[in-house]
Amino acid sequence: MLLQLLQENEVQYCLDNWGAKEDGTKTQPRNDGEKLKQNTESPDMTPEVRQLITTRLYNNVYVDSVICPNKVSVNFYNEYEKDGFYNKHIDSFRAAPKNSNVYFDYGFSLGLTDDYEGGEFVLENEIGEVSYTVGKGQLLVFPIIYAHGVKPVTKGTRKAIIGWMSSNVSYEQSYILKKLFEINTKFVKEKDESMALKSTLVQNYLAKHWGK
Repeated sequence: MLLQLLQENEVQYCLDNWGAKEDGTKTQPRNDGEKLKQNTESPDMTPEVRQLITTRLYNNVYVDSVICPNKVSVNFYNEYEKDGFYNKHIDSFRAAPKNSNVYFDYGFSLGLTDDYEGGEFVLENEIGEVSYTVGKGQLLVFPIIYAHGVKPVTKGTRKAIIGWMSSNVSYEQSYILKKLFEINTKFVKEKDESMALKSTLVQNYLAKHWGK
């Protein structure tokens, strides 16, 4: 599910504060002779940018209601020019540094550009491969256990910010909260205030009592 997280001026603020770039292959998690990715990355991000994104995540209705985050890590910028890609892989559950005892449940990709072609974000979930075009200011959240990657960019430049979130609820509980969120959204669209209120109360009750 794609969510609109940032406004145009906030996206531009993130782009204006892009730090020094480095070859993405330097952080390639395996060394078996196969090129896993072709991109540039920048962990050089201002505290203000990290705080902006963290605040927007915690204040997003869907993220708050379904993911129930208890920790957010805004990691780095990445950039894919023409022919840039990232083959499917699975992120580590553990936060950097390696001796940290913090584990993450979800990854996210926050798009900063939409004037590119190709570069779809692919997820391998229970039903197979699903592709998303993540536009400017859009957020894609996914369970960290899913294999994921970026297809080759065929035109333009794809820029994004990558991060992780830990959750107060399990994947199974989050799935139920997601279904309740969808039901609530349907009632709101139909202007059924009574049922919307009831579904919201159920969702909030479960989220509170399922918290880790």
